[in-house]
Amino acid sequence: MAHREYTNTKPVVSSRSKQGGQIRAEANKLIRENEFEFHEHDIFEVSDILLNKMLIRKTFGAIFEEKYYGGIYGRYVHDKTQTVLPTGNSPVLPLDPSIKRYPVPGEYVICINHMGRTYYKTIINHNNNPNNNILVGASSNSREKIRHSIYTNNPDYNNNIEASPGDMILQGRFGNSISLGSHQLTASSIKLVAGVNDSGKYNINKDKASIYIQDNGSVNVKNPNKKFKQYPVVGSKVVINADEIVLNARKNLKLVSGNVTEVLGKHVELKHNKGGTVEINETKELLDNTRDRLKNEVIREIEECIEQILLITDKAQEDFERVSKLIEKLTNIKEIGRDAVDRITGSEITLNAEKFKKLQDDYNRLTEEMGRIPDKTKDPVKVARILGEMANVMRQFANVKELFRPNFRLGKPSE
Repeated sequence: MAHREYTNTKPVVSSRSKQGGQIRAEANKLIRENEFEFHEHDIFEVSDILLNKMLIRKTFGAIFEEKYYGGIYGRYVHDKTQTVLPTGNSPVLPLDPSIKRYPVPGEYVICINHMGRTYYKTIINHNNNPNNNILVGASSNSREKIRHSIYTNNPDYNNNIEASPGDMILQGRFGNSISLGSHQLTASSIKLVAGVNDSGKYNINKDKASIYIQDNGSVNVKNPNKKFKQYPVVGSKVVINADEIVLNARKNLKLVSGNVTEVLGKHVELKHNKGGTVEINETKELLDNTRDRLKNEVIREIEECIEQILLITDKAQEDFERVSKLIEKLTNIKEIGRDAVDRITGSEITLNAEKFKKLQDDYNRLTEEMGRIPDKTKDPVKVARILGEMANVMRQFANVKELFRPNFRLGKPSE
């Protein structure tokens, strides 16, 4: 809670007259009472933080497992005897329900009382260090030192991110940050980085993992692939750079570009499950329209429903439930079946991957076997057998009907 800290304890007005003693005492009292520092908030030294739900359940009971999560214990700096609300044993809870900055023991937070409970707001930036602001002992006479925990002992995380005037930086404790600001002074930019480099300055080629979202400007991306090297990305862009990038779709994955779709790598693999297919053909408007028609109808219905709700002054729960049901309906629309796709696409030719792999393995086996014969003139029978089998493999490679199987279906053939 707010408090005053009086800074003057010595007499200001002195007098040797006994008659003036009472007047002197009153004057000193008035002066002292008006010489103080006003503190709107209280500073609280953290000694423990509750981030183990099982321990919270065991200590306080199941009903407090979520309520006390992120709560802290410690001591007030200005008054060691002051207790927190509502009871002395209650943890101090985060004030903001959505954005929470959890301190570590030894750091200081600002506390405030509202509605009969003590809450903590933010961490005191004592060292101006995004990783470590520990200063033990301000709330007691003891100058005990605690070991820096695993959360605060990495010097790589001590640098502040370099920024430009007007930027907004959200910096975590572990070398991760989000920058909402400018790029090349003029372009709008969002940079999300984990593992920023030692300089503290964003560099998409030196930081461990980065996502850049920008509406203009340029970014030069480097790659260890010798055929790629450096690639300038300009204009409106989303650039992702890391050692491993995984796009995992539980249902469908669609890559669409208005111009060029480029895949470059030292080894490029395109695989499908047994019994599946790899199709290469023109985009069919009929197929795309069939896939999206039902979804577009429901989306239009959702947009109309939202517009109507926004016009209503007294909104009821039923209005929002109607939107929720429409969204559920949109989510539950089934994808078009494989048989329907085949009927729409008509006659297609796909690679018989199993057949191709078998022929490839046979050819490699025969080549290896031929190479193990030191003197081919001394074993003409074996050489003739291998050559005969190789010729058979080559004939099967040349058999388009066997290697590329036609998946003929009812419907219009490909043009």
